Amino acid sequence: MSTAFHRTMRVLFVACAIALVLLIGGIATYLSQIRSMATELIASAREIRTTEDAEREIAAWKVRAGNDFWTESDHPGGDHNYDASIVNLPIARLRVVQPTGVTVGLTMRGQKLRSVTVVQSTGWYPVASVWIHEWFDETLPNHLRVLGHRKPYVAVVEFPSSLPEHERQKAFQMNTNCLVLPSGCKNAGELLPGIWQLESEQSLD
Repeated sequence: MSTAFHRTMRVLFVACAIALVLLIGGIATYLSQIRSMATELIASAREIRTTEDAEREIAAWKVRAGNDFWTESDHPGGDHNYDASIVNLPIARLRVVQPTGVTVGLTMRGQKLRSVTVVQSTGWYPVASVWIHEWFDETLPNHLRVLGHRKPYVAVVEFPSSLPEHERQKAFQMNTNCLVLPSGCKNAGELLPGIWQLESEQSLD
């Protein structure tokens, strides 16, 4: 009886260990895929320079992720929005990581591209977030503008589409590791490393 009991316990222990390894492996694989998709979605937003580019990226992601990947909505003034989000919420509910999501929004008006928006938010409370706005139909100074220095949890970066490419690239350097880190990212500076130096760097160029 004792031998059979110990044999059964060993089998149960091995089975539980295998299940735990598979669970951890599955979570790690899922989070890696989520991070990769978020990084690619941000890269897609960065590549959009014209209305045709926006239409191409919308179509490409529909093929990749399904027709429901983009949520469409109309707004006063004639704006038509396409919004897509990638989130880690299913795993965050297990308290393995902090709830984090990346959203890309494309705004059209009169079938012409008006703006590209990239948002990354993280945390249960307080929520830290960074908003990136690239404007195609607004007259703005030709430099990066950073808002939110007095609120380290929330920051906004905006700029015109005419901004030199090497400056544009800096604004899209979101830290998608925030999606997979157990502790998440605590503030805007971790979501977009170097955000508070973006304006000062331009003044030195």
